[in-house]
Amino acid sequence: MNNLSFKRSISSLDTPQDIERASKWLSKFTKESIPTESFTFGYSRSSGPGGQNVNKVNTKVDLRFDLEKAYWIPEYARKKITILEANKMNKNNELIITSDRTRSQVKNKDDCVDKLYDIILRAAQVPKGPDKETLERIEKLKRIEDGKRKKEKMLRSEKKRSRKFDLD
Repeated sequence: MNNLSFKRSISSLDTPQDIERASKWLSKFTKESIPTESFTFGYSRSSGPGGQNVNKVNTKVDLRFDLEKAYWIPEYARKKITILEANKMNKNNELIITSDRTRSQVKNKDDCVDKLYDIILRAAQVPKGPDKETLERIEKLKRIEDGKRKKEKMLRSEKKRSRKFDLD
């Protein structure tokens, strides 16, 4: 299945088939499966501790991830990323992830990729449906509520009917 047909097939999670396909995609998704050509890195001088080294070495890493071109992510997950991470999106619809945790550029690059992986995982989570017990409990509550409503309706009807006969 090519990326475009996959994109169309899971635009939302409306049917059980969509949920099943999304679950399969999520189970196969790993950090290593993120295409490296889908993002670019930018480097700058980091702030914080590090002595004079901070002023000489570009250890801060900015990862720019173009969400529009990431057809390998299901469309429902891409939509959710734009909602959940709206504060990290720029005008070009790129997700910008920054890391300056360590004094090493390589470790900060790995940290950015880890953050991207976590964001995609969070957005692609498939909601779990209710279990059988919950569905049965809901049905029971509906039946009880329906019975109460019918009983009240019957009482109102009886009250109105009794008024009708009192006037004659």
